[in-house]
Amino acid sequence: MPQFGATTTITSDVRLIILDCFETLVELDGTQYRPRNGVPAFLEHYTRTRPTTLVVASDTEREVVNAALDQAGLVQWFAAVYHLGNAIEHLGGGRIRKRLDVPMSDFQVTAEQTVFIGDSPMDAEAARHVRVPFIRVPRSEDSGFSFAALIGGPSKYNSAEFSATLIDRYQRRRPKTDGSG
Repeated sequence: MPQFGATTTITSDVRLIILDCFETLVELDGTQYRPRNGVPAFLEHYTRTRPTTLVVASDTEREVVNAALDQAGLVQWFAAVYHLGNAIEHLGGGRIRKRLDVPMSDFQVTAEQTVFIGDSPMDAEAARHVRVPFIRVPRSEDSGFSFAALIGGPSKYNSAEFSATLIDRYQRRRPKTDGSG
């Protein structure tokens, strides 16, 4: 059975693509960030051949995200960067969730006109929360994956460690309030 986000495609109706930053767009190569395989071709396709707005959403500080995108040579592709300071919802118990509704509102698009691309169960949960189609990509340790594959179809990525079960566990986790731990 394909996992959540493994069969989503970017249709012609999509006007906004939100991309997670770390381990999705960029990967660490020693001490330098570089774009993941196929990212430049993907970004060029969706900004030059189609009228699609691209933004980044990260749960990290703005300066860290901007530095990584700059190091990887990707800054110029994005209309905006959403980060810890402007698009994070605090859920309690130290948990946070990316607020995908913020870029959707800023760019005046609906959930049906938006796609979120990420690599983690928390990314998938953020997409589900606002009913945005989600594309699951593997983390950067899977060197066989290329972002360019998303131009023509779904990710089709299927990994044992990523599943709806993990998302369900994440959503059910609640901080203890009885002082026991």
